[in-house]
Amino acid sequence: MTMIWDILEPNPTDVQRLVSALALDPLVAAILVNRSITSIASAQAFLTPSLGAIKPPGAIKDIERAAERVVMALATNEKILIFGDYDVDGVTATALLLDFLRTVGARVSHYIPHRRKEGYGLQVHHIRERILPGGYRLIITVDCGISSHDAVQAAAAEGIDVIITDHHLPSEHLPEAVAVINPKREDCRAGLDHLAGVGMAFYLLIELRRQLRARHFWQDKPEPNLKQFCSLVALGTIADMVPLIEENRAFIRAGLPSMTARPGIKALMAASRINPDRVASDDVAFRLAPRLNAAGRVAHASLALRLLTTDNPRHAERMARTLDRLNTRRQQMEVGIIEQIQHRIEGQPDLLDRQALILSEKSWHEGVLGIVAARLARQHARPVILLARNGSQVRGSARSVPGIDLYRLLASCETCLDHFGGHAMAAGLTLSVDRLADFEKQLLTNLAEQTQPEDFRHHLTLDAEITLDEISPRLLDQLESLQPFGQATPEPLFLARDVGVDTHRLVGGHHRQMVLQSRNQKTTGYPAIQFNIDPSQDPPARFARLAFHARWNRWNGSKRPQLVVVATVPETRRINAP
Repeated sequence: MTMIWDILEPNPTDVQRLVSALALDPLVAAILVNRSITSIASAQAFLTPSLGAIKPPGAIKDIERAAERVVMALATNEKILIFGDYDVDGVTATALLLDFLRTVGARVSHYIPHRRKEGYGLQVHHIRERILPGGYRLIITVDCGISSHDAVQAAAAEGIDVIITDHHLPSEHLPEAVAVINPKREDCRAGLDHLAGVGMAFYLLIELRRQLRARHFWQDKPEPNLKQFCSLVALGTIADMVPLIEENRAFIRAGLPSMTARPGIKALMAASRINPDRVASDDVAFRLAPRLNAAGRVAHASLALRLLTTDNPRHAERMARTLDRLNTRRQQMEVGIIEQIQHRIEGQPDLLDRQALILSEKSWHEGVLGIVAARLARQHARPVILLARNGSQVRGSARSVPGIDLYRLLASCETCLDHFGGHAMAAGLTLSVDRLADFEKQLLTNLAEQTQPEDFRHHLTLDAEITLDEISPRLLDQLESLQPFGQATPEPLFLARDVGVDTHRLVGGHHRQMVLQSRNQKTTGYPAIQFNIDPSQDPPARFARLAFHARWNRWNGSKRPQLVVVATVPETRRINAP
């Protein structure tokens, strides 16, 4: 499939305003404008995010009521259950509330369901079989609960109150809980739609601490500094791939430097071979988060929770090694499923004539289907739904591409589904086997009505066209100041033309290190790396076009420029490997 290279064209007046006021490199100013950051105030807030500048919790619907109910539970010594989700967002939110409530002396415990055996969210059987016999009077859900109408009703019938904290899209009618804290509910005007589940839980703690302070709770004991919890908030926020803007940037800037304060995160960083002196958002997204998620995908998320909440370094090291092994197992599962799907597509090429890939298989492990679906969605530029068959039901994950709202698409097929939830880019779903054919037919019909052919083309969005000579230490320093990179704030991507390959060699079997040079370049060549290439193919003598990130590469206390090659259009003449 042909990739379309789109070069953004920022307003030059906006760019010059930022250059003049903030002494920015023109390329960096252009990048900010490309991300709709055009005023001096918004640029300053973006470049120097601060916890002191986050929005206050008061505008969040139901948050005062929720905190008041928790205060009452503390005063009457009621048993509180934190009910979490099994992904990193849910586990970090669970750890966050557990740590804080234990600090204030609450009778608090937690429950995270098993992904395969129980599925997602608070359900009626949890109320009857676990929560009621345990004597809990208050349930606080984190990163789930917004679709648990029946479970909330069952709890209320037993005199058990429920507080929902969630960030997933709600249906038209909310569960009848004591409080529903969700920035996406229609009557919430807080402007915090970008928060992850752990971000919503953190806001509940801000309000809870405020109410406890007003009641002089801290009069004879130290008041906890909530900044100490930001490592958990940063971890869950980055892992959940929410937009890294506004409050999320503040949480991450505050949390990354304090990652090693928690023995569990410190041990996992060692197992992931992360430099503890300089933790970047990429380290969290591509090293820590997959290992933490491996617990819930392959075994049980309680292992990840124990790691995050332990104070024992030796126990942390042992659990981190276990998570590392589970992550390797998870990777092997993914490879096996991808190979099966590729084989199926080769045998049924007409599958790619459809605007969405909908595939099911009895042998697939449900816990890894979301990752595989995301990879296939990127590869084939269309929504992908992968389902594992289990008796009379199929359950799995769906991933989309920019411009196609997956939640809206699934909602249009609601009559075929037993359950679904998620957001525009990712969702989970459950349905009966006998409705699968109807679901596929209805989804493809609705998708054709909601989209245009342009929605299914690969686009590569570039911030600017530059020459390699324009890459300077000052530019790299300022590019680094734009971190964290992620959803809504992607790492800047540049285009260079007519770039020569001076030298090249394979590393790690599937990655290529190169030294690149523009024609008539005045400086020495630039080190570059391209990941996941075909090792049987030598690079061309020159690239007609090159899309790349420009970074500092730090190693053993030193740093040097490095280009990370994302896409190429080669010239036809080849050079032989040395």
